[in-house]
Amino acid sequence: MLRWTDFLDVEAVRLSLEARERVGVVHELAGLMSARARVSPKELAAHLLAREQLGSTAMVGGVAVPHCRLAGVSRIVTCVGVHSQGVDFGEADGGRVHVFVGMVSPPDTAGLHLSVLARIGALLRNARLREALLTAPSPSALRALLVCVEDAHVNHRSEVALAR
Repeated sequence: MLRWTDFLDVEAVRLSLEARERVGVVHELAGLMSARARVSPKELAAHLLAREQLGSTAMVGGVAVPHCRLAGVSRIVTCVGVHSQGVDFGEADGGRVHVFVGMVSPPDTAGLHLSVLARIGALLRNARLREALLTAPSPSALRALLVCVEDAHVNHRSEVALAR
């Protein structure tokens, strides 16, 4: 079964993003993903920002998921960044975004790209999870928390499907 955390390495988790505005945050996220995506941080940031120009990737609850598909990338790569102060990122309810998930995919993986985005959205709708992410003591603890919650989510969905 598809798991978002299969595409998230602990090295791509940052507990304290520094940028104070949208463009800077996107550049930080690009920096977290560029080596694994095998693309320059500048090129990746440009594509993520181009996607943001189409419409903000911010969701209700203080989460944003800047994402793009990019030629030359061989596999899906994601990252997570936490911003304690929050950043105005065009959130649907007008609040500040504190949890950022970046994602880049190869161009020929549209279905998988959308499936991973859907999984990220489903998990991060959970307010308790979002609060726990803000107080994670280390990148490995944050990733372990996501793995645990995702496993529970996948198992619950499997049980519901079997009950039908």
